[in-house]
Amino acid sequence: MAEQALSCTPPRPTSTAVTLHDPPPAEANKSDKETTLQIGTYVVQVPKDQIYRVPPPENAHLAEQYRNRDKNERRSPCLGCLKWILGAVLLVLLLAIVITGVILVTVRPGSPTFTVQRLSVNSSPHTTTKGSHPKPECDFTMRVRNPSKGMGFSYEAGGKTVVLHKGAHIAAGTTPALVQGPKNTTTFRLVLHGSNMLLTKVIDMSLKGSKDVIPLELAAEFTVKPRVGVVELGATSMYVTCDVRVRRLVKEARILSQECKTNLQQ
Repeated sequence: MAEQALSCTPPRPTSTAVTLHDPPPAEANKSDKETTLQIGTYVVQVPKDQIYRVPPPENAHLAEQYRNRDKNERRSPCLGCLKWILGAVLLVLLLAIVITGVILVTVRPGSPTFTVQRLSVNSSPHTTTKGSHPKPECDFTMRVRNPSKGMGFSYEAGGKTVVLHKGAHIAAGTTPALVQGPKNTTTFRLVLHGSNMLLTKVIDMSLKGSKDVIPLELAAEFTVKPRVGVVELGATSMYVTCDVRVRRLVKEARILSQECKTNLQQ
């Protein structure tokens, strides 16, 4: 009976107690601060006399450009003057090209052409220690044609001229003064006097009446000034050479053929 009574008695429940501990003071304070930061509101006050507004980003780029430009101007103060000078030089060159083109179209300059119209040879004996030999005097009648439409030429006196036979000197002289207008044809004389040098046998025989064909070379150097209207340009040189074949060097020498070339220095 005693065992039955014991078995009928319910067991005493064992209670488990859960103890809640308070957090340490430091952790509690930290938690409180975080809670306060999360929910707090901050107001930042900036003095109005320091910052009024935030400039846009492009202003920084413009300021950088201005600073670079100021540096460049300080480094090369004459850069602007140099640009103006170069611009003026280019403008002058352009105007010169335009004026030259207008002159070339309007004036149409061309080199004068020369022709031997007549040759007269007078020979007088010249006495030397070895005997006498002819001393020729050559009188050329020249014709010059100016093909330029609006340009004339002024020929100065005193240019050199010479007559040669296969490189041998025969006579020499100077050129006369001459003024020639545009599209004009003019004649003038070249008088050349023989030197004291002995002549070649062919020239000597021709002066004495031989009918052999004699090749001669006439070379002349002129100093000319081109003229456009009343304006004279700078003096330049003109070289003329004429290859002439004649029969007999007499008062009326017969011209068989000729070829004249003109070289006008630019």
